[in-house]
Amino acid sequence: MVFRQVSPPSRSAPSVVPPRADVSCNGLRSFRRYCSAAALLILCVMSVGCLSPIALHQAVLEYDRAVGRVEAEMLLLNIARSRHFLPQHFTGVSSVAATFEFQANAGLTKTFALPGPDSLGLTLGGSIAERPTMTIVPIQGEEFTSRILTPFDESRVTFMFQQGVEPAIILRLMASGIQASGYGESAFYRNMPYFEDEYREFRRRVMHLSALNLERELQVTPLIFEQSVSLPLSARSGSGDLVRGLDKILDAMERGYAIGGVSDEPSITVRRRVTGRTVITNYDPMQLPNEERRLLHEEAQRYPRNYILIDIRPDGPGGEYPLHGFLVIRSFNKIMRFLANGIAADREFPVNPDDRTGEVALNPVQTMNIVETDSRPDDAAFAVKFENRWYSIAKASREDRTLDPWNLGTFRVLAQLYQMTVTDISKTPTPAITIAK
Repeated sequence: MVFRQVSPPSRSAPSVVPPRADVSCNGLRSFRRYCSAAALLILCVMSVGCLSPIALHQAVLEYDRAVGRVEAEMLLLNIARSRHFLPQHFTGVSSVAATFEFQANAGLTKTFALPGPDSLGLTLGGSIAERPTMTIVPIQGEEFTSRILTPFDESRVTFMFQQGVEPAIILRLMASGIQASGYGESAFYRNMPYFEDEYREFRRRVMHLSALNLERELQVTPLIFEQSVSLPLSARSGSGDLVRGLDKILDAMERGYAIGGVSDEPSITVRRRVTGRTVITNYDPMQLPNEERRLLHEEAQRYPRNYILIDIRPDGPGGEYPLHGFLVIRSFNKIMRFLANGIAADREFPVNPDDRTGEVALNPVQTMNIVETDSRPDDAAFAVKFENRWYSIAKASREDRTLDPWNLGTFRVLAQLYQMTVTDISKTPTPAITIAK
């Protein structure tokens, strides 16, 4: 019997190495995924860097709007307090410090799966944090109270005229009345509706000045003149004695003293250019003789600096309605009380111009129309709630094509007068309140 060894049939083992073409294709796909992820990562970091200046820009504008609105509503709030016969109190924002934090993070994740395709993931994240700190200061103290209660002087009125503000706004807001004392007239016209006849004449005089300004015939300027002083000479007088004597004389004149008579001895005359008190006229004061300008200055010097000399002469433009006297300027406190009384207690009424007055641009009934309502009006430019009532100033109508709406223009002048009254609150020696959000 013959035995033969039979070999089993051979089987080919499975290949564990992919074809060369497959290896190249999978590597290319992985490389592309890595490149896309890296590009997204770079884009994320760059986007956060671009967002930071944008956020800072918006924050600065929003803080500016907020502080401006606070100041406007603070004025309205104090008018409302005066409306209810309560004392005024002001608070200001002395500083705003805001800290911004911008953070960004990104990462790549790789998941290995065997058998199966690998996976590549991208994680992105970012955060923006704002931490504002505001410091508010109660505006109080003797200096501020004195500035609130002291009448504005003529320089403030002149400054407002130079800015091109409508004269009727300036005078109706800042003047407590007109004292007439010339051209056969002697009276005081109060800017107070309670005294109807006086208020009516005050409004007519203001409209006449406004019409002259519209015709470019109104002058609001300081009196400039030349002042002469004679100094007696003697044989014993030296140059040093003359200089010392001149200094004493000029110092005495600045204090309000007048120069008496001069002896018959030889003397020298010295002159100096003087910028004197402000005057409102219907002519150019520089066309007057020097002595006449000096006399007008001396007439104004007899009154405090919140009295402004008015001289509307009969021989000038608008002279058919002449006026010689003084415009009396009031304090910021009285301005606020006047506006508060105009809401309900002492409302203004319509007044027509005098027949001798020319064209008047604007003549509203109220100096500033502050609306008192139970709810906040939809068309309010500024509004504040006090004692369960809303006090607001309406926005300018889009149909109103005037260059400067009266109501908002008056409120802007009021805000500017308040800024002239307030000192630098960052240096106010009062307890500050810091609010950190």
